[in-house]
Amino acid sequence: MRLPPPDASFYVRPPGLPERPSVGAVVLRPSDGWRVALVIEPGEYAQLPKGGLEGSETHEQALRRELHEEAGLTAVRLVADLGVLERQNYARTRWQVTRYFLGVTGEAGGPALEPGFRLEWAALDRVPPLFWPEQTRLVERVRAGLQRGEYGLT
Repeated sequence: MRLPPPDASFYVRPPGLPERPSVGAVVLRPSDGWRVALVIEPGEYAQLPKGGLEGSETHEQALRRELHEEAGLTAVRLVADLGVLERQNYARTRWQVTRYFLGVTGEAGGPALEPGFRLEWAALDRVPPLFWPEQTRLVERVRAGLQRGEYGLT
């Protein structure tokens, strides 16, 4: 069953909706030009790897756990803090406050620990639209910044 894509109402916070702190990443791999890690979730929804903080985790600890669980990535070097994006979760039960990072890896990734998840690498200049529109815009922002030399990556 395919879910309808999120619309603009997901980006308006209703009163009283509890926050959920989370992390996500644009992970790049310098392979035949830059490639970006996409997590394909059950239902074939392409997204950036992301997830909520658990217990007393720091943002970096949570991100490393999520990258391992969703994409099988264990050796990602974080190079930039990309800021925070906010929206409702798909069930509309939480207000997602997601801090995104830019990471670089040389690894291809292993099997995901999360059932039904898999990692795909897309050419940075040909990333398909992601399920969440703000993630598509974030990837485009990273691509443009990389072209301008903003991240010190060659």
